[in-house]
Amino acid sequence: MIEKTNKNKQWIILLLLFYFFGLLGISLEITRGYFLPLTPLNLLITLFVFLKVTDNFNKKFILLSTIIFLVGFSVEAVGVATGVLFGSYSYGDAFGPKIFETPLLIGVNWLFLAFSSYGIVQYFTKKTFFLICIPALLMTGLDFLVEPIAIKLGFWNWENNVIPLQNYVMWFVTSICIHSIIYLFKPALNTKISFIVFAAQLFFFGILNLVL
Repeated sequence: MIEKTNKNKQWIILLLLFYFFGLLGISLEITRGYFLPLTPLNLLITLFVFLKVTDNFNKKFILLSTIIFLVGFSVEAVGVATGVLFGSYSYGDAFGPKIFETPLLIGVNWLFLAFSSYGIVQYFTKKTFFLICIPALLMTGLDFLVEPIAIKLGFWNWENNVIPLQNYVMWFVTSICIHSIIYLFKPALNTKISFIVFAAQLFFFGILNLVL
């Protein structure tokens, strides 16, 4: 048990170091071009460490993860193709390979944000309403920090460089749907890594909003 705890600490330290140096590298214009291509690696490492520390690899959890990934990717793909859901936007190349002009890794982003926000709220309450709505609010609130930076770094672009209100409405609606699914599955999520992953995202994009 002690050995497992120590290994988890090592993975968490690795994740935090990756975020720290990523933040430093992107903050400085001279090194930004070297660090931005590492964005896909950042997403994959974040998900990997979350799952590694949570250590809940049963069939039910894998099915839930697959559903969340597909929901997140699908709404983004429909959104990009139609402009109806989030507004008119398009993805750059920072997230790697695309299908239907939508990066596959955007589903990974939805996955670890959904799990981490749910894992935080799950620590404080077991009531259905709060377990579904509060994580959705957390994810939507985080998107307020992400959007300006994403535009500046070329992650994605909005028509006329205007972020429409419907983007945040759709983020909230989609998050409600995803957290409703999570609630039905009732996964055992690790609270500590949930806090760390979500806090790392808040700190990362919060600081970038101040320096870029």
